[in-house]
Amino acid sequence: MRDDERLIRVAREKDKILDLFRSRGMRITKQRRLILDIVFEQECTSCKEIYYRAAKRDKNIGIATVYRMVNVLSELGVFRTNTPYQLDHAYQTGAHGCRVILKNQCEVELSGEELLGVLTEALERKGCEGSPEIERVVLM
Repeated sequence: MRDDERLIRVAREKDKILDLFRSRGMRITKQRRLILDIVFEQECTSCKEIYYRAAKRDKNIGIATVYRMVNVLSELGVFRTNTPYQLDHAYQTGAHGCRVILKNQCEVELSGEELLGVLTEALERKGCEGSPEIERVVLM
């Protein structure tokens, strides 16, 4: 999918979410838009991570605002909290990759092939010999 197509899709999804907010009687504030933008821009995994990113852009945002917004997004099925992530079998074929974000904000992208190589090496060190077929990876 081209970047402009992805941007249009994301904009439509955001509009749908904002319409759902309106239908619930929620105001569409600058801070709520900011949080929604961060959720769609980044692969955030926690309220704290969203809060830190939001606070860099708006120093007046409170963590309670982020938690309330994430709760609403969770109810709508947009954001999942306390759910282990699963990497599906497509990772075996090198079809997907991942981005690793360290606490010092260093980011490293791994292709699907590189990710599979790292997992295979780790499995071999743990005693899984040969080329193991990975059915599923659950991150906790």
